[in-house]
Amino acid sequence: MNELRQAIATVLELASQTIDDLDDETMSALTELINAATERLARHQQNPVEGLQPQQPEAPNNIRMARPMASSNVHSFGYDDKTGRLLVKFQGDYPDQNGPVYGYSGVPKQIYDLFRQGAVPARTDGKNDWGEWWKGKVPSLGASLYTLIKNGGYPYQRLT
Repeated sequence: MNELRQAIATVLELASQTIDDLDDETMSALTELINAATERLARHQQNPVEGLQPQQPEAPNNIRMARPMASSNVHSFGYDDKTGRLLVKFQGDYPDQNGPVYGYSGVPKQIYDLFRQGAVPARTDGKNDWGEWWKGKVPSLGASLYTLIKNGGYPYQRLT
């Protein structure tokens, strides 16, 4: 619950810095983000291991990669609390799991927590060999990665 409070405080702080510049669509997206995060955390508190698979040591820099809920975009990811470094391995060519690994620097723990829970609803409909998604789908690791990490402006580098 403390993580939820911190995440909401961070989002509200970011929103209040530019509140006059936010249009209705952006405010609606922020509201959806907060609601989705609240719902995901409530479900997680009831069943903290739901959707998680065993950790797999497959990433550089000794960050253990987690195989989270099924994703049509993200294969696995890992996070270093001390440095704020997020590693993301993407799905590759089907059926191989040979996607690239990217490293993102300076990602705050609150943002990582929202990402790992897939808290941002999908904004599009689609399907690929790895899965299917639809507008409003939660959890969505792909939408969370795009909205929170890529649009967050964190420096990144392709590692493999």
